[in-house]
Order: sequence, then structure tokens, then C-alpha cells
Amino acid sequence: MAFSVGETITIPSPIDVHAHLREPGGETKETIESGTYAALMGGYQAVFDMPNNPNGMQTWSEERIDQKVDIAESDAHTHIGFYAGVNLEEPALEEFSGMVTKAAGLKIYMGHTTGNVKEHDLEVARPSIDAWIKASRVSGQDANPPILLHAREGVGEETAEYIASQGYPVHWCHLSTNTEAQSAGQLASRYPEYFTAGVTPHHLTMTDRDADFKYGWNGARMMPPLGKEVDGDALLSAFNSGQIQILETDHAPHTAEDKQRAEEENPEGHDGVDCTTCFGVSGIEFVLPVMMSLVQRNKLSMDRLVEGLYNEPARMLGMVATGRAITEIVIRPYEIGSDDRQGMSRNNPYVGWTAWGRVSKVTIDGNIKQDNGRFVQKGGNRILRAGAEV
Repeated sequence: MAFSVGETITIPSPIDVHAHLREPGGETKETIESGTYAALMGGYQAVFDMPNNPNGMQTWSEERIDQKVDIAESDAHTHIGFYAGVNLEEPALEEFSGMVTKAAGLKIYMGHTTGNVKEHDLEVARPSIDAWIKASRVSGQDANPPILLHAREGVGEETAEYIASQGYPVHWCHLSTNTEAQSAGQLASRYPEYFTAGVTPHHLTMTDRDADFKYGWNGARMMPPLGKEVDGDALLSAFNSGQIQILETDHAPHTAEDKQRAEEENPEGHDGVDCTTCFGVSGIEFVLPVMMSLVQRNKLSMDRLVEGLYNEPARMLGMVATGRAITEIVIRPYEIGSDDRQGMSRNNPYVGWTAWGRVSKVTIDGNIKQDNGRFVQKGGNRILRAGAEV
């Protein structure tokens, strides 16, 4: 149902289960402070940071999680959680017992992306998966921190099924194709308690033709790559039906210089493992405004959007949904301008879009954090782990 222009609606503040904040190691691209500020301006109450930090600073140890927590406790503008990571070629499995009680989950990279150029299959990943599940089950926690997968097509389906079949929560990140959407639907039917999948706003609203002819690969080069129109239609249908449960941003900042260099070296958008590039787009501050345009055009219901941005992320992370963080949105169309960008990175394709909702206020745990686009209050934010309240 569309809303009236000028109407103010109130929703539980979203949770982003998939963001890259780059600190430590990539502070020229984004920091915990700048990324969570952009998230707050976009209406979010919490973000969960991925472990593939650049320049040798990957979150592969308990010490690295502690370092991120120390930064976040002084700098974060929203609640925040951190995922552990693992080097599948040389897994430090002895770190899992310390990380499993401090991390929000384990992210496994099985395909080409920033920081990883090798393709891995379930056979390679199984020792790390088994070790994480064992560490979680002996830790005595109230909830099991999930395993998240960066894996495409059959590898993702096989690995997700292996994890879910053991009665352990698994999340298949950023689906991008028709076949992946179909696989997710089958897995959700077989393992409703343990399987979730995510999709990004850009994979729902953009295609490879948009990148080739409209935005340019400088703004839209990403992994997984943008698909065809049939893929976008299948993803939206699966999200609408709940077979893909979660809307995740995959907020992935890079410097303008790095993106331009990638465009110069790969003008056709080549995404093979031998290309020099930097994948990803930023723009967490634009997710609600962009998705509200789908609601206004009756492509998506508001109830389903809230489920995908709040209820399902809380469930996937083993957290208790309390609804005590509130975001207010004023309904009206406006063109997203370059001055609306809030994070450090400039590499997002949303400038020029007609959005249909501007975030007007965010209240977290009873504290007004931003009001009419004006920053109000910092501090009082929590480090989130499995079992937390959100």
C-alpha cells in the first residue's frame, strides 16, 4: 500500500547484517566512525562488520576482534557487531574458541572478492565449518553465532545445506541470480529454522546493462556482479515471498582513485580472478529512501520491507527483537544528490535516483540520535553478539 505525500511513518530501526567498514587497515576508504555515521543518517540502529579488512588486517584472530571492539566503543554511532573470519588455506582453528564468544558469526569466503582471489569448495571449507560449530556448541552461549557464506551458485547451495543439515544457522550472502533464488527457496523450505539468504538493494534494482550503459563500471563494479533482468525479477519475487529473507546492504567503500583505476584497467567490467579491480558500492544511507520507492510503486509491501530489514536479521543473528529503536520516515519524492552522501566513500550509484522517503528521526534505546538530518547524540551504543537484544 502506498503512503500519502507528507505522511510520517514509523518503523523499527533496520539492522544491516552485511557491511564493510574497512577499519583497521583501510581507513582511507571508511572507518567505523564514518560508516556507522552514514548508517545512522540512513535510519539504521546496528551494523555488522565483515572480516576481510585490507592490508593484512583481516579479522582472523581474537586479538583482531578485540581491536575492533576497542575502536567501536569510542567511535561507533550505532550498535555494532563484528564477524570472525578464517583463511581457508591456512585456518587458525585454535582461534575459534576465543572468537566464537566475541563475534556475531563466522564469515567464510569461498569465491573471488576483495581480499580473496581463489575459489574454494565445501571440501576445503568443511574443517573450518566443523570446528566453528564445535566451538559454538561447547561455549555454553544462549544462541549460536551463524556461519555466513560468500559463495556462488552450486557451491553456495551445497555448503549451506551441509551446515543447515547439522542444525546450525547458516546465512547465504548477497544472492544475485535466478538459479540462486530458486536454490534459496528450496533450502528455506527444507531448513526453515536454520537457513536464511540475503539480497542487496543494487541486485534488486540494477542490471548489468545499467552498469554498461548508464552508471559505468566505475560506480557499479561489484562481486557478485549485477545480473540480467530475469535475475532481478526472480530475486524480487523471492524476497517478496520470504524465500530470500533479508535485505543486506553489502556497503563496500573504496576510494574514488581506486575505482577509477579499476575502470581504466578493466573498461568492460571484467570480473575474473586475474583482473585488477575493487568490487563493491557504498550507500547504506540510501537504502531506505531507495526501497521506499518500490513500496510506493507497489513492487514491495512495507510489512515485508520491515521483516527483511529488522525481524529477519534479528532472527538470523540469534538476537531478541524488542523494537526499542525507532526510525521515522517522511514520505515524499526527491532526487538523491551528491550532498546527501554521508560516508567517506563516493562510489555509489544512487545519486540521481528518485527516492520516496527521507529519514527524519532515529531513536535508539530511548535516545534521539538524529533529528531531521541533524546529528544529535553519540555514545551509549552496544557491541552486539548472539543473544543480544535489538
